Amino acid sequence: MKIDNKTDNAFGRTAVFVGGVFLLAAVSFIYFEAYLAGVVVQIISLFVIFSYSGVEIDTDNNSVRQYNKLFGLFKIGRWKSLTAYKGVALIPIVKSESIASWSNRTNTLRSRDYRIFLVNKARKPAFAIKCCKNMDEARDSLDEFSIWLKLPVYSARR
Repeated sequence: MKIDNKTDNAFGRTAVFVGGVFLLAAVSFIYFEAYLAGVVVQIISLFVIFSYSGVEIDTDNNSVRQYNKLFGLFKIGRWKSLTAYKGVALIPIVKSESIASWSNRTNTLRSRDYRIFLVNKARKPAFAIKCCKNMDEARDSLDEFSIWLKLPVYSARR
């Protein structure tokens, strides 16, 4: 069985918003016949908006890979063996992104999610294999990953 999970945007929420604004600017460049500038800005904007990172797990071959998906089309990453990991763990994550305006005002976006990590031989979280919005969904996913990967649960923090 193959499991494929998107774990995060490659550039963050603020950069994706700015990429959307620049995409609108690229359309206006093309409309006003600045084709080269419009196409270049459009390609960069599409790259920022649609690129993300994720994890793919192949339970049949007992392997895992972290990947970056460029433009939402091309996966880049190497496969690793799951035998290098001892278990799974649930860890709550609080992300904070700040952006400052020219008027010296700072806007901060905070988000909380729950991530399931693979635990390495040193009993430390190695990398996230799934991102969940709430604790109930995360606990259910933690149990599923423990069963699918045949790995014990090491900790369940709140």
